[in-house]
Amino acid sequence: MKMYEQIGEFKPDSLIAGNEFPIMKEGIGLKAGQGILKRGSLIIKDADKTGYIAGQTQTTGNAESEQTETIAGSVFGILTDDIDTGTDASADNIPVVCYQTGEFNREAVFVSGEAAVENYEDDMKRMGIYLRGVQKCE
Repeated sequence: MKMYEQIGEFKPDSLIAGNEFPIMKEGIGLKAGQGILKRGSLIIKDADKTGYIAGQTQTTGNAESEQTETIAGSVFGILTDDIDTGTDASADNIPVVCYQTGEFNREAVFVSGEAAVENYEDDMKRMGIYLRGVQKCE
């Protein structure tokens, strides 16, 4: 290896919006079969202690009376890295790390489908996750 060889590249994504509140992290097992989840995805924890992207829906009932409902759960944190959970929902949970406290860019936090980040903001504040507006400088 050369002494001054460039190995990686750093591209700021503006997810973290400040340092006035400490950042803490914690691990969780994400339910497999959710596809690719991006850094900044808001993760909720279901009653079975499994992580899902906030706003994700599931189909319940039988073939005659199927219903689609949003998965209920409590806010767990914000995903620290991109992760591919695959397409097989029967696979084992995928271990990931989430930010559980800190200041984050409102525009860089993602939820699934038609859901809005604002729907989860009160729960995030109770945990110590604060959303801020960030001016883009390019």
